[in-house]
Amino acid sequence: MANTRVVRFFHNLQQDLKVFIYFNALLMLFRIFFLFIFSSQLTDTSNWDIGEALWYGFRISLKTAGVIVLIGSVAATIPNMIFVGWPAERIRKIWHSICIAIFTFTFIARIPYYKIFNSSYNIMLLNGAKDDWYAIYETAVNQYQFWPRIFGVIILSFFLIVILRRMLETETWQPNNNKNIVAFVTVLLLPAFMLVVRFGGSYSYANSIHWENAAKMNSNILNEAILDDGQAVYRGYSMYKRLQQSTDVNITASQLKEKIVLAGGNPASATIDGAFARNATGARINKQPRNVVVILGENYALWPFLPSYKNLGLAQYGEKFLKSDKAASIKNFLPNGNGTMPSLEGIITGLPDASLYANYQQETYKTTYASGIGNVMKKLGYKTCFWYGGFGSWQDIKKFTLAQGFDEFHGADEFKVNGGNAWGVTDEELFDEMISYMKENGNEKTFHFVLTTSNHPPFTINVDKFGFNRQEVENNLPNTINKEKTTLDQLGHIWYADQMMGKFVVQTEQAYPDTLFVITGDHAERFSFAKEESLQANFAVPCIFYGLGVEKNWFNKNVAGSHMQIIPTRVEMLAPAGFQYVSILPSFYEKDAVYGFNSRLWTYEGRLGMLQNIDQADLGQEQIKYLENNSNAAKLVGAWRVKKGNQIK
Repeated sequence: MANTRVVRFFHNLQQDLKVFIYFNALLMLFRIFFLFIFSSQLTDTSNWDIGEALWYGFRISLKTAGVIVLIGSVAATIPNMIFVGWPAERIRKIWHSICIAIFTFTFIARIPYYKIFNSSYNIMLLNGAKDDWYAIYETAVNQYQFWPRIFGVIILSFFLIVILRRMLETETWQPNNNKNIVAFVTVLLLPAFMLVVRFGGSYSYANSIHWENAAKMNSNILNEAILDDGQAVYRGYSMYKRLQQSTDVNITASQLKEKIVLAGGNPASATIDGAFARNATGARINKQPRNVVVILGENYALWPFLPSYKNLGLAQYGEKFLKSDKAASIKNFLPNGNGTMPSLEGIITGLPDASLYANYQQETYKTTYASGIGNVMKKLGYKTCFWYGGFGSWQDIKKFTLAQGFDEFHGADEFKVNGGNAWGVTDEELFDEMISYMKENGNEKTFHFVLTTSNHPPFTINVDKFGFNRQEVENNLPNTINKEKTTLDQLGHIWYADQMMGKFVVQTEQAYPDTLFVITGDHAERFSFAKEESLQANFAVPCIFYGLGVEKNWFNKNVAGSHMQIIPTRVEMLAPAGFQYVSILPSFYEKDAVYGFNSRLWTYEGRLGMLQNIDQADLGQEQIKYLENNSNAAKLVGAWRVKKGNQIK
């Protein structure tokens, strides 16, 4: 073989392609065997479902195989293009033989792992590293045939390695004519091929597939089969890294009691729940409604409601509800955190954001947080349903909500619709599913919690089709917002989210006039202004209580707060006098509800600032001390509850 650079290029490229095909086939073979081994769990699934899961699995494995080949290419192909004598073939065989052995081992080990956890590799894989290694070894040997499995890995790996090496020894093709032109065209096509591999069979992020949105089937075994072992291990690693960012609780029980006092609780109680037990003062609404709905809108921010942006018409329904005589709102309102999950956790657990990722904590699945909205509404006699436009595997949201007081979880996994993107269904489809459910279960007293998804990158909905007046919005844009198409697309999704939410509220209200709603947003930070804006525009979200029986003058004009306070406020609206519930923060009816804070921000009398700069705030010393002490105390009390449990000892 002539040692020209073009000849080496085509030879190495084909060798890498052989490896890429081989690993995709191997991962698919492992996936099929996995389904065969657990075929007893496929009794309620159709052949179409199985085929669809295999297709999704193939797509996500493109990425796994791509990483394997990329590393081999960097170590073998690229150096060989520079150095004629570089041992590319030897390096390629060694690296890919190691990969085969690793993936064979993970496949064999996945079988007992799935039997234990009803899951392929997840966060427990890394959490288990802190356990007693000898005990793990003994368990593996005595219960899960450790040594026979290792022997099986060695034998199977040997045969798989032989097959790959035979493939690599087959002759490669070389163009007979115009080698340089063919090489040039090939180089031009390579980026497109790599892009498809990077996005799992797609050219864009909008339709990509990754571990967080891979649970697309209404079957646990199929969802777990979609992930190959490389992607499953990456899932566990990602979860573990998030958990490692959590706050350590390094305080004693006596110090905890001091924090309880600062947060307004009873330090004599033996439990945190007892320390923050409250008694309802009497229902503000005479008769409990059949349906209570909380809508947590993805990136449903306050800024489109502000005077300087109101003429854009991005929150038409939100403004309509806000102005209604059946609405009471909180003007100075903060989300529980700076992202969807921290804010959601604040409502599901009733605890402040302390970067703990309660959805990954063991305590979350051992006990229920009495302060969480699902548990509180169940105590009030409601069936509790959680609705999510995305997939139940995202952040373990299905498992998390069902563990914390929700009777049912409904997500994109079960919706028979074709819209949306890689993150889930459109808001229109989500609300349509809810309306259908209400028609079938209309006589049952139900609490619905809704988390929407559409106002989220990659912003792929054709909002113009729904009536978004792009030109009018562009004409009215102030200089704080640029006029780029991508920005207008994002503004269109803000408008769309408000439209779908609003139409759902109107339809539901027509069918069930006594329905009570809470409309708020999870966070506001995703939108980037062209020029510097106020903290209120950057971080605040709306909070609207709307429905029959709600009175506009319920709350003090200076009332302030955050997501957690939706829970006690809802209780005080619906519960009879003496009803006991748990809440670290006060309802919006109480005198102390003029202070609002989350993990980073404070708000008081229309002002908003960063907690880290609270000492420099234009406030009195009493207000500074209250905000500083209470925000820190509430955070540590919540962290203790999540990390150490309910007992104070």
